[in-house]
Amino acid sequence: MSSPKFRLVTRSDFDGLVCAVLLKELDLIDDILFVHPKDMQDGKIDITSRDITTNLPYVASAHLAFDHHESETIRNTGERPNHIISAHAPSAARVVYDYYGGAKAFPNISNDMMVAVDKADSAQFSQDEILEPTDWVLLNYLMDSRTGLGRFREFRVSNYQLMMDLIQYCRNHGIDDILQLPDVVERVDLYFAHTAMAREQIERCASVHNNLVVLDLRNEETIFAANRFLIYAMFPQCNISIHVLWGVQKQNTVFATGKSILDRSSKTNVGELMLRHGGGGHQAAGTCQVENDKASEVLNALILQITNDG
Repeated sequence: MSSPKFRLVTRSDFDGLVCAVLLKELDLIDDILFVHPKDMQDGKIDITSRDITTNLPYVASAHLAFDHHESETIRNTGERPNHIISAHAPSAARVVYDYYGGAKAFPNISNDMMVAVDKADSAQFSQDEILEPTDWVLLNYLMDSRTGLGRFREFRVSNYQLMMDLIQYCRNHGIDDILQLPDVVERVDLYFAHTAMAREQIERCASVHNNLVVLDLRNEETIFAANRFLIYAMFPQCNISIHVLWGVQKQNTVFATGKSILDRSSKTNVGELMLRHGGGGHQAAGTCQVENDKASEVLNALILQITNDG
């Protein structure tokens, strides 16, 4: 009798892709659902004992839940035999890989892919890898929804379909072959076309305040697609950034704050600072939304606090 199969519930990103490749390699899954972490936390996804979750908030009813977020060890205490968590692992894919026996269990899985997913999920990129991405780094940016490619083009196949195709393809092809796939080439071409325009846009809309770079995009009709670390590579003297954006239908103003991955010296607790202004987040990133008529007052307060922190 064949062993039972499960559904994988994960995020639609590079880590989710590699988790799917690993579980498929072990013939453990027959279905995949891509979800948003907040929907898991809010109980909107029906999770049963037929589900394996990765890189998502813990739901007790899952068969197994793999994760590597430190916040999850704090949020969930006590005995949870189905919660496979390693707060020191660089990616959820690495937790899955190690749990099932590492290289011995996955003789066909390339070490290059595992190294790449660890690097991507812990954002260990160099300035060159941000400005001139190639190979697995480039694939990671293409798959990151925050890069924003999906806003600009109806691709031949959807991101969901491409993920499904790549799950099969990544099991027995290297990155050179993957980047030659027509549906990947289509995205690569758009990525590089946009990056040139995004760099010009960032240069034009950014202002530097000591260790902080503020990017005010409220007057921009189009926000060009680019990997989310580009601003740090363009302003290496800054260790933290604030993106100023319109909320839905310009009803309010959003401040999205994040620490640089190239210079990790910022002393600000971003989540705490955002909470003070009605938002939230964690140590290194967070957002808040404020009334439009309070926007300049709040921005000045944020600049003051962040530059004082250093």
